[in-house]
Amino acid sequence: MARIEGVDPNKTSFLMRQVFKKVRDLFGKNLTPQKIQARVPRVFWVSTITELLLGQKAKIPLRQRSIVQLRTAARVGCPF
Repeated sequence: MARIEGVDPNKTSFLMRQVFKKVRDLFGKNLTPQKIQARVPRVFWVSTITELLLGQKAKIPLRQRSIVQLRTAARVGCPF
């Protein structure tokens, strides 16, 4: 469990809600790191845009890359 409480996705701006919806469609739930990043909108948007740009350069599908990232985080003991 994270020490910092994340923002309720329903109480964010319209564009943030669209990003949360896309992630929810991809993974089936809202991810805690995104909810925590949404507390500081600048951090949220920089992170989102960075992931988008890196995803375009990757040779593997976004869904597969995201699953690998989450699995790796779980293996090394990341609470997210």
